[in-house]
Amino acid sequence: MGTVKGFDVGGGSGAAMIRVFHHYFSSRKLALFLAETVAIGLACLASAVFFAFVVARSHGPTAGLNLAIPKLAVLSLGFVCTFQFALYLLDLYDLRVAGEDRGRGLRALKAVGVAVVAIGAATALSPLQLPGGSLLGGAMGAVAGTFLVRAGIPSVVGEPARVLIVGRGAEARWLAQTIEAQGENALTVCALADPPSARASAAVRDDLDRLAKEHGAKFVVSAVDEAPGASCAESLLQCRLAGFQVLDAVGFCERVLRRIPVAYLRALDLALSDEISVSRFRRLVKRCFDLAMAAVFMIGAAPLMLITAIVIKLDSPGPVLYRQERVGRDGKRFVLWKFRSMAADAEKDGPAWAKIEDDRATRVGRFIRKTRIDEIPQVINVLLGEMSFVGPRPERPVFVKQLRAVVPFYGLRETAQPGITGWAQIRYPYGASIEDARNKLEFDLYYVKHGSLFLDIAIMFHTIRHVLRLRGAR
Repeated sequence: MGTVKGFDVGGGSGAAMIRVFHHYFSSRKLALFLAETVAIGLACLASAVFFAFVVARSHGPTAGLNLAIPKLAVLSLGFVCTFQFALYLLDLYDLRVAGEDRGRGLRALKAVGVAVVAIGAATALSPLQLPGGSLLGGAMGAVAGTFLVRAGIPSVVGEPARVLIVGRGAEARWLAQTIEAQGENALTVCALADPPSARASAAVRDDLDRLAKEHGAKFVVSAVDEAPGASCAESLLQCRLAGFQVLDAVGFCERVLRRIPVAYLRALDLALSDEISVSRFRRLVKRCFDLAMAAVFMIGAAPLMLITAIVIKLDSPGPVLYRQERVGRDGKRFVLWKFRSMAADAEKDGPAWAKIEDDRATRVGRFIRKTRIDEIPQVINVLLGEMSFVGPRPERPVFVKQLRAVVPFYGLRETAQPGITGWAQIRYPYGASIEDARNKLEFDLYYVKHGSLFLDIAIMFHTIRHVLRLRGAR
């Protein structure tokens, strides 16, 4: 088999990905979320009951306390929702961030502070009359439950899944670097192994199976630069029969990293995929969802839109709304609407990529770009059927022409309805270059292949965090 390049890893077999409506997500994160839900809920309820009992006993009989149990259960549910949402906002369901925070607990303390203030304010405004001491007791119990789970994260989620990569060329090195950068502490590369040569004996071909067992690998991933030969295929088959999850680099990235690497993707991979085609029923469901969301959003955002229009007009000369041609599904062009965030003559020298802290932005423009308020008028495009709430971001024709020429499979984005937000927008930071466009395409292709109403709702939920944390703004 040859030599093996080792990595600094921990033991354990790791956990699998769960697939729901074509979309993969981590069972380790689900285990953490469920454990925390139970711990916060039970600890909060027990502590609230105890404190309420102590306070009630100091003032007289406690017989009526049983009638308050349903109210305390509602309080516990409120603490569960607020604490876990605060933890989510601060990225503490990213296992790498959670692991780094476990020692000092700074992010967890911030989340606790936000949640306690929120639940306190909600309780003060609520007509729900709680027994004396129960709010303080519930807060203390919820904090205890949170830190109990956070202190024992390794026991809850298990060790990272170990990956044995077969190959030593550019593809194998790229895959190892990508796992290290984006594995979120859920994956670790245990070794890079030489693929068996064409003249390898049966004993040598069996070495791959033995090597995977020695390193405690969960995944065996073929990342050979050229097409695997018969001996390599036989070795991989032996690993599959031995119980290892065997994937090629593209399949591994798609299933575990939830992106499809265009550099190693073959057209045949997509041509033989059942998921790449979208049924009429799926498009109908998506359209009904968009219309319902657009109607609710337009009504709710009307006051904000009016205020934004006024301050834009007062801040700088020019129209309130900005119109720009974009490329939509099947290459059809349409006019995209946004609140104007730049000076009226911002493109007097021709089209240019938008930049972070763009000096062409007005004073109001910088704020509405940072908070994504400038995107609100695109709901008009959704109502007109030119866009969806979720999908690949529509690009300008001049940039589409450039990117089609240098980025493989870039045109596949146009098989999906463009969106206000998308999988690439929440998984990759804002970019303004051809290389960024190539990287974002890998996430867009995942959405094109695995899009569903379930994934759309998940993306919209994640977008709320990005907006609240002012991420990805230009």
